[in-house]
Amino acid sequence: MRLEGDYPPAQLTLDQAIDEPTGSSRRIARVTPLSDRYGEWHARTSARLAAFDFAPDLGRDIGSRQWLRGVATLIGLSAVALAAWPGFSPVEAAPAMRIDDSVRDEFRSQMIMPLALGADSGRRMGSTVAVSELERAPERPRLDLVATLTQGDGFDRMLRRAGVGEDEARAIAGMVGSAIDLDDIEPGTQVDITLGRRAAADTPRPLDALSFRARFDLQLAVERKGDRLVLDPRPIMVDSTPLRVRGTVGPSLYRSARAVGAPPSAVQEFLRTIGRELDMSREVSAGDEFDMIVDYRRAATGEVEVGDLLYAAIIRDGRPKKQLMRFGREGRFYDAAGEGAMREGLVSPVPGSISSRFGMRRHPVLGYRRMHSGVDFRGRSGTPIYAATDGTVTFSGRNGGYGNFVRLRHAGGLGTGYAHMSRIAVRNGQSVRRGQVIGYVGSTGLSTGPHLHYEMYRNGRKIDPLSVRYVTRAQLSGQQLANFREQLVRLQRVEAGAALADLAPDPSLTDAPQREIDRLENRRKVN
Repeated sequence: MRLEGDYPPAQLTLDQAIDEPTGSSRRIARVTPLSDRYGEWHARTSARLAAFDFAPDLGRDIGSRQWLRGVATLIGLSAVALAAWPGFSPVEAAPAMRIDDSVRDEFRSQMIMPLALGADSGRRMGSTVAVSELERAPERPRLDLVATLTQGDGFDRMLRRAGVGEDEARAIAGMVGSAIDLDDIEPGTQVDITLGRRAAADTPRPLDALSFRARFDLQLAVERKGDRLVLDPRPIMVDSTPLRVRGTVGPSLYRSARAVGAPPSAVQEFLRTIGRELDMSREVSAGDEFDMIVDYRRAATGEVEVGDLLYAAIIRDGRPKKQLMRFGREGRFYDAAGEGAMREGLVSPVPGSISSRFGMRRHPVLGYRRMHSGVDFRGRSGTPIYAATDGTVTFSGRNGGYGNFVRLRHAGGLGTGYAHMSRIAVRNGQSVRRGQVIGYVGSTGLSTGPHLHYEMYRNGRKIDPLSVRYVTRAQLSGQQLANFREQLVRLQRVEAGAALADLAPDPSLTDAPQREIDRLENRRKVN
């Protein structure tokens, strides 16, 4: 018996569930995008890799499966690294070229270096019957060269070395000596020489022309006119106006002075001179002014010669705080009152270090203790020995155990002695200046090796040389003081920058224009 409403469940297909119009049968497929499928795969793979431990800690859970897997990974990676280890077998190169005699001769024919030594290599054409040998190789009809006068060389020897005949060189040296003392020609002076054609193969070339700068204000030339040589002195106009430079000190006095045109050597001398009187870091401020005057000469040919510093001053609020001027033959600096600049009284007699001091010691030669009355300085044999300060030589010669010995007398009752010299460079009664060479280190007398034994005396009594440090000042008086003040007034009248004005050309030096090829002509130099 079936109750009402008791029906079996409906079983419908997808096509029956979709209400389609009659006569149409369309199927809709479910398509998943590629990006969604890749995202699902990537998420699953990442989760698996995150759960897998590639490098487990081998210090934990020793013996577990995870630990064994880590050991296997370590062994595998080590095996791969060792398999990729580079070898040390020699690198194969191209086989060496086989060089026989013919190839070696070919190489020699293309070499350049051996030709300078007179080698027989090089390509050349073989002579034919049309070639006739010359009796002798032709020589140049004219030879231009440059000779240099070296230290201790004679003017005639320099000419003979350049190829001038002995008689002609002696005659030219006499002609030049009549215009200027040959000893006054500075070493390093270059002489342009032109030699002509020789009369015979066994005779020297005659001199056609010679020219050189004998002095800053003199050019000398020797020319051949006919059969004789004529000296042609050519004075050069020179302006000797001193160079005065003024400016503000600023953060750096050196840079400020260089910026307004002061020569480097003059600025350095200015700093040394003022630095002896003032503390440059404390007593000179950036707002102060510097004033320097330098010996300065300009030639009409364009050359400039910078001399010594003549005047140095520091100015504050328009008034000189310190001013110094060079005066006298010795070139010392004095202030406006004629009082000499402060000078350190003592300098080290040699640049070496001290090996033995003043006091009792065991004598290295005699073997017993006795008083060492000086200071020993280390030094190589032949090292120059300098006077500690200005003085007069009171003894110069051999003096027993001192060997070659020099004794100097200084101001204030002081004296100094220098022993064991290899050679003495002063004589008795001679006046010496601070820093002048008076001898050379040696090992004469009672000495075990080259060194300088240096002593100091006060009123004839020996004292420790390292205990004395003093300064000296000179004072002008009388006519010297009057001349000093007159010279100071003349220098202060020099206008700043006047020496930098354009110099009028010398009419005697207006030569015809010279071709570039002639100006750049190569001249052979004679050593």
